[in-house]
Amino acid sequence: MVVTEKDVKLIDAPENVSSREDVVTEWFHEALRQVMLFPALRLFVPLKVEGIDNLQGAGPYIFAANHASHLDAPVVLASLPLRLRLRLRVAAAADYFFTNWRKGMLVRSLINAFPFERKGPACGNSLAYTAQLLKEGKSVLLFPEGTRSKDGQMQLFRTGVGRLALAGTAPVVPIWIEGTHQALPKGATLPRRRTVTLRFGKPLHFTPGDDVFEVVAEIERQVRRLSRTAKNV
Repeated sequence: MVVTEKDVKLIDAPENVSSREDVVTEWFHEALRQVMLFPALRLFVPLKVEGIDNLQGAGPYIFAANHASHLDAPVVLASLPLRLRLRLRVAAAADYFFTNWRKGMLVRSLINAFPFERKGPACGNSLAYTAQLLKEGKSVLLFPEGTRSKDGQMQLFRTGVGRLALAGTAPVVPIWIEGTHQALPKGATLPRRRTVTLRFGKPLHFTPGDDVFEVVAEIERQVRRLSRTAKNV
């Protein structure tokens, strides 16, 4: 998730934002994942999940993860229990995944994605929409670096995740994803078999009076801490 405008603020969400989705549609999307997505993941990227016990109840949560591959969102979905997966929405780059209706329909169906504008004033509208999803009780998955890392090293986080955290609607759950860069790095077309490890941290709680830059720094620090190879943390 990229927020390039330093002064962007959450605005009121559009009135036409739906407060709930059809349960039948959610289960249909889950059936597609079970038939099309998860078998492929098991074949190419067997998962090892740690810290899932940190997630209690049905949320909502703001999941904040490092980002090095197009596999990141699918493996997070696959690692979550059903009660959270059905209610998870993934912020996906509008200028990449929603440039045509076929691609948009595919990511909506398989990974519960919604378009997120990464640049310019439209970032504010995307943040407002994300905040509305949280108010409706849905969890969201964000990649605060804003784009995939080219070398697998985590980049600095942008401020959008901090602004959502300060809204006080949901705690932030840090996630470290290890192995997806080796399996499908940026620019690659076909995945290579690689075990992927996901580590879920404990939920982080913030209050509206906290400094947004300190909040972002703390979220980034906690994500890095989950990496067993992290240094100077």
